[in-house]
Amino acid sequence: MSIKRPPFPNKVCAMPFEYIDIQNQKDGAINCYACCPTILPVKVGDLKKNTIEEIWNGKIYNDIRQTILDGTYDNCNAELCPEIQSDRLYDISSSRVHHIAKAKKEGIDHFTSKPRMINLSYDRTCNLACPSCRTDFVTSNSDEDEELISKITDDLLSRDLSNTTIVACSSGDPFVGKHFRRLLFTLDGKKHPGLKLQIMTNGILFNRQAWESMHKIHKNISSVYISIDAATEATYGITRRGGNWNLLMKNIEFISMLRARNEIGFLRLDFVVQDHNYQEMIEFVSLGKKFKADEVFFQKVANWGFFTPEEFIQRAIYKEDHPDYVKFLEVLGHENLKDGIVNHGNLGHFFSEKHVKRPFNFKNAVLHSIRNIRQRFFLT
Repeated sequence: MSIKRPPFPNKVCAMPFEYIDIQNQKDGAINCYACCPTILPVKVGDLKKNTIEEIWNGKIYNDIRQTILDGTYDNCNAELCPEIQSDRLYDISSSRVHHIAKAKKEGIDHFTSKPRMINLSYDRTCNLACPSCRTDFVTSNSDEDEELISKITDDLLSRDLSNTTIVACSSGDPFVGKHFRRLLFTLDGKKHPGLKLQIMTNGILFNRQAWESMHKIHKNISSVYISIDAATEATYGITRRGGNWNLLMKNIEFISMLRARNEIGFLRLDFVVQDHNYQEMIEFVSLGKKFKADEVFFQKVANWGFFTPEEFIQRAIYKEDHPDYVKFLEVLGHENLKDGIVNHGNLGHFFSEKHVKRPFNFKNAVLHSIRNIRQRFFLT
């Protein structure tokens, strides 16, 4: 199966021009990235040494931006990028990226702006221990990490977040860690015109009580992404260790009701494709339609360091040398996988041009970052 790769001389990715990812502490640093670290693994700065503004306007960021303008994408892993593999990069002439076209014309050193999206990945606490993400439960942070995480949260709460999208969170679950809960339950949308929040969660703790605790940002919650990785309770018990299928279904029903009332603007159900679950991709589309989700999102399982090389070979059903690869292709050929609700993510190269193509946007681009970036602490 052909995989799309650079160069892309007339196409641009908006991520390094609009997005910053704040990681959890590792080796004494709070590393930041211009995209999902598995796709673009270049550290753009250390939040312990520099401010967000200094990092944003620094040389490393501008060097990355230049590779986008040149069309070389030298720092990017094209195979894992859902935007490249699903042909959702912007044409440089698009009005959506006029600020990027201006930077190309006037020179990248003159690029001035602020992040339009801040992805929060600095707290790994979670109520699940998914095998593709971690080897055990992470329910607390070290004292040093707690102090740093608290300072970052304080800084965010003191900022003017007008016209900014906050993603919470891609490193754990935002309803588990006390710092992300403080952020969600304290932020007042009236004080930040244009503020949007993308909530990324496993759904177990997103219930009516949590919703009521976020009453000051109800009008600011633009989207909710729920990680499931299964369409049946049996498979869910494998892919989402520590979860509760019946409780999850109850909570998704509640969230679906919020979507039906337009109290949230977008609902997506996420599925990391691997050998354990690929045969449920078809049924997962039906599950998304049952809950009236706007989108179901598929992406390849990645090795965050928890699989041995041999284990990962077994998990990576999408590799041509996998013994069940032909069966995987048969699943992809099902009519459900051609439905308009489906976002093929970085599996997009498996699908023909006639299938529904979605425009590049942060809901799609950051998703990889939002859904799979549970283990970024491995990156140094």
